[in-house]
Amino acid sequence: MIDQLEHHLPETWVKRIGIHLKAIVKSIGGYLKAELILVVISFFISLVGLYIFYFLGWNIQFPLIIALGIAFVDALPIFGSGTVMIPWAGFLAFTGDIKLAIGVFALWCVMSVVRQLVEPKIISGQIGIHPIFTLVAMYTGFKFIGVWGLLLGPIILIILKNIYGTLIDKGVVKSILER
Repeated sequence: MIDQLEHHLPETWVKRIGIHLKAIVKSIGGYLKAELILVVISFFISLVGLYIFYFLGWNIQFPLIIALGIAFVDALPIFGSGTVMIPWAGFLAFTGDIKLAIGVFALWCVMSVVRQLVEPKIISGQIGIHPIFTLVAMYTGFKFIGVWGLLLGPIILIILKNIYGTLIDKGVVKSILER
């Protein structure tokens, strides 16, 4: 397919497409790296919180394994740490361990607040887009696509930034017709 593109398109267009594809792949890699950083932050917050509960003598048996499980679920696109921690807190409250239920729910609240404060900055730092635009892309993606839009919105923004960045910098018509 690339060979056909090279034969049927002007050489400058093929070079520009290659430049755009490399920039898009680099930006998407940065976005995935940012998501990994956020999962690691959530892991460490949950690990510290669960070890605090463990040392207080609350009913936590394996804090490291639980924190790894929470981080794994947090890494999944639609799910988050609340998918594990809110039902867990509800179950604990239902079984009568109110103190631990409140602790787990408070830990989830801390993790959520930290993630909401840090996420736009980390993502924007990795993909080179201002945090406000990242938030707008996440919100717009959510409104148009749903939960998947939270993940796809910034990726679409990355693609549009890379495609139209060159066009805006050089001028739209000049960039298209230049040989």
